[in-house]
Amino acid sequence: MHLRILWATSLTLSFFSGLVSGGDSVTGLASADPNDTIYRDVVVIGGGSTGTYTAVRLRDYNNTVAVIEKKDFLGGHAETYVDPTTNYTINLGVVVFAQLKVVTDYFARFNVPIEPLAAWGTNEYVDFATGKAVNYTPPSSEAFGAALTTYTTHLEKYPALQGSFNLTYPVETDLLLTFGEFVDKYNLSDMVPQTFRVNQGFAPLLNISMLYMFKYLNSDEIDSLAQGFLTTTRHDTQELYRQATAFLGSDSVFLNSSVLSMDRSGSGVQVRVQTPAGPKLIVAKKLVSTPPPLVANLAGYDLSGDETALFGQFFANGYYGGVINNTGFDVSLSNAGPGQPYDVPTLPGPYAFTMNQGLALVHYGSPTVLPEEDVKADILATVERIREARGIVTDAAPEWLAFVSHAPFNLMVSNEAIQDGFYEKLFALQGRRNTFYNGAVWHTQDSSVLWQFTEDYVLPILLAAL
Repeated sequence: MHLRILWATSLTLSFFSGLVSGGDSVTGLASADPNDTIYRDVVVIGGGSTGTYTAVRLRDYNNTVAVIEKKDFLGGHAETYVDPTTNYTINLGVVVFAQLKVVTDYFARFNVPIEPLAAWGTNEYVDFATGKAVNYTPPSSEAFGAALTTYTTHLEKYPALQGSFNLTYPVETDLLLTFGEFVDKYNLSDMVPQTFRVNQGFAPLLNISMLYMFKYLNSDEIDSLAQGFLTTTRHDTQELYRQATAFLGSDSVFLNSSVLSMDRSGSGVQVRVQTPAGPKLIVAKKLVSTPPPLVANLAGYDLSGDETALFGQFFANGYYGGVINNTGFDVSLSNAGPGQPYDVPTLPGPYAFTMNQGLALVHYGSPTVLPEEDVKADILATVERIREARGIVTDAAPEWLAFVSHAPFNLMVSNEAIQDGFYEKLFALQGRRNTFYNGAVWHTQDSSVLWQFTEDYVLPILLAAL
């Protein structure tokens, strides 16, 4: 797909020429080979859920884009495993979506069918620490629903949190309680086990500040718990991103690419990018940054003092997934923690092994980011404990067919930082130095509500600045 030529008018040519020739403070940017210089209205760093959606919508508004993505596909956490023999697909990452118009419209425009998520099959509870089955019965759906109704009455006290981090100061006391403290205060114990299983990646669950719980277990998710979530009909969330990649075109999507350096000090932005075809200089009016903004995660960025000071306060959880063959399991297994508060297991550890076509889909959570090899080894050790406890004997050893890391996941800051106006300062970065930010840090870990956040917040301020 070919883009409109930006230098078709003398005004546009003059603007971009000024970006290349004017006061370049990053060595090597302005000296790039003209044949390797690319001009766009917006450069989007990160082709995950929000980066891809932002790029697609910018194109809808007749803006040219360049999407820089370090992986060999768009979609971020929306990885899919495809069985090489049967072509059967299993979503490793993003599986469910809220029943929102922005969701159904997005899938429909790319002709990717979605449907209500079917109930899981037979499930047993196991203490993964020992591998032994446990006599555990979760709260009934009626008890869970009653607790969730009470929770919702408190969530509704903070409508401004539904779409952003709009806080009043001093920050409300309940927002700074841990989830465990909040549950005790309002007698919500019947919602805890199900919340552990649905809101994966928040660890340890009972220690998470209520600000982040209200963001993640938000009104859209609560509606979906009642109405049912949506999922892709062909169990292939990547199908959406393949279609988006084709729509954006090969001259707009730069896969297997990374930022080498950038200059945001002038009237626009210049980003030097390492691509499979060699270094490229992208000259744009505005930049949209979507990677998790840990300082170590932004190599090549010309971070300001304010950006460094704010981003340096984040800490993150670890969240991982994969598909394993030859477990010997004939039923899906969920982790339970007998003797622990609300029977919530201690993490790091797997949440569950969900059987699908004889393969085990596993997800794993950790309070901190862990080396991937340590996570894989711990998961296989858990498989062996369960096999031994269940008397499973097979000649075939468990085998990894796929493994993905979603870390760093759920970036948070301390209650002290929240009280000190961290999120006011964070959102004040929007638009500075021709840069706009998007992604989970600016709302929550949920593609559905992030697409809505893009529509309601990011696009209006970005388009107004172009």
